[in-house]
Amino acid sequence: MRKFVLIVICLSLFLSICGCANDQYAVEREFWQIKKQAEKIFKNPAASPPNELERVVARLDNFSGKNPGNEMAVEAGFFVARIYAAKNEFESARKQLKKLIAKYPKSQIVNAEALFLIGKTYELQDKWDEALAQYKKIIADFPLTPRGWETPLYIANYYKAKFQPDKMLAAFGQAVNHYRALAAKYPNTPLAFKAYLLVSSCYSATKDWQNTVNTLNTVLDKFIGFKDKIQLDAVLFEIALIYKKELKDDLKANAALERLIKEFPNSKYISSAKKFLKS
Repeated sequence: MRKFVLIVICLSLFLSICGCANDQYAVEREFWQIKKQAEKIFKNPAASPPNELERVVARLDNFSGKNPGNEMAVEAGFFVARIYAAKNEFESARKQLKKLIAKYPKSQIVNAEALFLIGKTYELQDKWDEALAQYKKIIADFPLTPRGWETPLYIANYYKAKFQPDKMLAAFGQAVNHYRALAAKYPNTPLAFKAYLLVSSCYSATKDWQNTVNTLNTVLDKFIGFKDKIQLDAVLFEIALIYKKELKDDLKANAALERLIKEFPNSKYISSAKKFLKS
């Protein structure tokens, strides 16, 4: 009898798992079909008729309503906003993004992504001040999200693309201060490691090679105790390249390469390091 009960329980679990798998497959298939329909609008927004837009938006909204706990429901919500933006219906796009913020107030990633896309809609309308306000909100409120990490650099690169050197340098300076503050707030953590690497990226973007290499050397000093967990061999190799190619200091470049070979004998950079030493 006990064996029979065990078999029944196992069979029930198996059927339940299969049911969940089938349900998930059906959800994914439905979403894929809607996305294929939406891609037609993205490919040629001007040619797609208004009723096509309304039909796709209705399907996406219906999908989100039927699958509120599924991560694809969030993606569907963002698809609606992007479709509106592609059709230059920027107010509708922003309204949809604000709905997502209200619907998922506890999700920092959703909030940061929505704010970023709101900013992009303003950019598409050549309203940089309004866009910048959204980007600054991401930096202030959601600094540790993927968008939070990249937004300070995004702002600086915007000014770089627009050939506004004074504003570009100021923005890179602000980004450096922001990342240094994060490194100080989370010392001896992967967050600090990432922050320092972004500081070095800011310096290299402005071709300030000495400060770039100084920052990378700081990374080595602070995180050498974690070399089994963090890719410090990549940092050493980057230091060597900067000394060799940008600062034209072969002695320091060779010292970095020799240290790499000695301290990281299994590194994927060993072969390249040896070739540089020979040259």
